[in-house]
Amino acid sequence: MTYTPPLPDWRTPENRALLTRLLASLDQMTPSVTMVEGALVVDGAYTAWPKIRVCLLATLNDAKNSDCHKIIEHLANTNTPFMLFAHQFGVLRNLVLKEALAERDIDVVEQVMNLFGTMEEEFAAIYLKIFLNRLGTRNHVRLGHIRALDDQNLLSYFESHLVWMGRLIEAVRLRRQDVLPELDPTRCQFGLWLNSEGLQLIRDRSHVKQIQLLHETMHHVVAEMQDILLLPQASSPLYALLRKAEIYSLELGNEISLLNNVVIMNVYSKDALTGFLSRRFLDRVLFGQMEVAKATEMPFSVIMFDLDHFKVLNDTYGHLAGDKALVHVASLVRETLRQSDLVFRYGGEEFMLVCPSTNLLQARLLAEKLREKIAASPLQGEIPIALSASFGVSEVSPDSYQVVDSRLIEEIISTCDGHLYAAKRNGRNCVA
Repeated sequence: MTYTPPLPDWRTPENRALLTRLLASLDQMTPSVTMVEGALVVDGAYTAWPKIRVCLLATLNDAKNSDCHKIIEHLANTNTPFMLFAHQFGVLRNLVLKEALAERDIDVVEQVMNLFGTMEEEFAAIYLKIFLNRLGTRNHVRLGHIRALDDQNLLSYFESHLVWMGRLIEAVRLRRQDVLPELDPTRCQFGLWLNSEGLQLIRDRSHVKQIQLLHETMHHVVAEMQDILLLPQASSPLYALLRKAEIYSLELGNEISLLNNVVIMNVYSKDALTGFLSRRFLDRVLFGQMEVAKATEMPFSVIMFDLDHFKVLNDTYGHLAGDKALVHVASLVRETLRQSDLVFRYGGEEFMLVCPSTNLLQARLLAEKLREKIAASPLQGEIPIALSASFGVSEVSPDSYQVVDSRLIEEIISTCDGHLYAAKRNGRNCVA
């Protein structure tokens, strides 16, 4: 391993005196200034460089002063990207370096650069520590939601991935390479499944490549962490890489949950006429979808629809025609939905769709697409029979609930049912 010299201590009397002299020589500039050295200054006392200058001067005058640490803690706890602070800190560093260059002493310039590097690492380490604590908590909560499921199916791979993430968090916290999780994307539990059984489940080859690329990219990010984990100025890049890893982790968990829905559609018992899931599995599926939504931090939507004037159709053309209409509509739904969308025959002519990773706008667009397709596709026969359907749509946000229970599931169904009846009151053949 290449030897890296230790970072200089910016709190020694000599270094504090040097920095105090250079900082004090800077002209005072107020936080209202909007442009410094061509760089935009972020509004607010906690990110503008004059505030950083003042807190550094206070700390240099009194080594026990912790104002700068408080600023960093405030930023981290309010989810302000560290790069905003680093940018403002860099503005201040460049101004101090200009003061040092004016003295024409290259040793002083080099010393100032090293001291600012030490300070930035110290501040970044505070940011990283707070982020690690929050990430560890979030990962633990996600793991709890997945473990709460009775039927995990493919979500067992999401569970193993979250355990993998837990090891990564601990390795960074301890700065130990020997406790890092598996770095080879083909040898971790999900990678082994993806490149064997997963290839048989995912019919779309481009989708396979997309998931493989996502998984490999996440592993490459972690491999970068291994390379810098033991460096003395690693806190800032580790923080940035951890944020990337979390984003990829959530995307991967979402992909696994979508694939899990494909398994559900294949293994759960179906309604004999339409081939859709039986209503008796709805509560179980909604329970699982709500836990997954909490784990992936992604909303899902529920769409309820039924055929307009279905009783009139049965009375006019007979129940056989009614059955044919249901089969016909089921084929239109199947053509329109994603492989991961879950479809239930909720009642006689009533259906319910559970659409993962789908917000309200996307769900409304999907419902409108289905409505148009049904209206444009009459049931063929000796006399074509015009069909139409009414739709109710609601979104379920993971932020809207803490604990999943039967009462909450009933509320979701009732809310969507209310939207459906609103569509009927609005004249049918519409989305509400």
